[in-house]
Amino acid sequence: MKIKNCILLPAFIITGFQLAAQEEAGKAVHLGLVTPISTQGIHAREISPVFALHALQGVNRDNKGASIAGLHTTLYGSNRGVMISGLMNRVKGSDKGVAIAGLINTAQNGRGIQVAGLHNQNTGNGFIQVGGISNSSHYSLLQLSGLVNTTQNAGYQIAGLFNKAGTVKGLQLSGLINVADSSQYPIGILNFIKNGEKQIGVQVYDDVSASILLRTGSYKTYGIIGAGLARDQKKTVLQMETGLGYRIPLAHRLRMNTEAVIIARTDVHNFIKHVESLRILAGWKITPGLELTIGPAMYLTEQSDSELFAGHYIWKFKKRASFLLLAPGAVAGINIRL
Repeated sequence: MKIKNCILLPAFIITGFQLAAQEEAGKAVHLGLVTPISTQGIHAREISPVFALHALQGVNRDNKGASIAGLHTTLYGSNRGVMISGLMNRVKGSDKGVAIAGLINTAQNGRGIQVAGLHNQNTGNGFIQVGGISNSSHYSLLQLSGLVNTTQNAGYQIAGLFNKAGTVKGLQLSGLINVADSSQYPIGILNFIKNGEKQIGVQVYDDVSASILLRTGSYKTYGIIGAGLARDQKKTVLQMETGLGYRIPLAHRLRMNTEAVIIARTDVHNFIKHVESLRILAGWKITPGLELTIGPAMYLTEQSDSELFAGHYIWKFKKRASFLLLAPGAVAGINIRL
């Protein structure tokens, strides 16, 4: 009997180890078509594998390593590894890893990286979001999208069209509109910053043209957009202008406004010409709400129409059958704070 027990006991122990090892291996790797048609079956949402691979759709609790699905992956816990899905990744807990989806990533929170073809959604705090169309989070260090970014607090926002935030601690860059409660460096054509500065004014140029300009932004950077009238080819034409500016404080009521703009002229039926311009304007605040500006400008144009500097140019170079001139100019204006 003793000999029999000595033989059976090690056999039971070895068999137990083998079964435990097989069970652990089953938990570590999850393979399938769609859940529950997989190696973890109906228990998948309670298991956290190191590697998961699904032809179409997969479910697990946590991702501790890599999770790949042809269409869709759902985690009922957290992501601390890499998730890759053809359409969508959904993390019902925290996403502290990398989530890459063809269309959409969603998570409750987590300082992770979300990359999606369309949209990234993080209900809580995120880290980096890169979306083909849009990104949304409570907080994000970096949001980069083709069209729209929205967040409560951001380090940086870069969008092709529109950014919206509560507080931006770094750069806020968009192709058209930035909106924020606080943003020190908004770069866009229209910047609606709650604690920033908005001005509307009348500006006259050395070629006797004039425009009404709207300047919106912070006390550092701002956008410029406006329209007016000019004389070109012996007729009155529409003049439109857009650009970016940067303010440099010099004294209590004196500052320097450096601006880079594009000026276009048209008679509505035909485009006449465009002019690129750099100008440095001294701004003197007569009152907190009224500012006078005046300063020199440089124009890159095919023909200088300046009344003050007629026939003068800084540099002239040939452009195919015509010439480009780097010509001097001057600008003056009066602006009212809105």
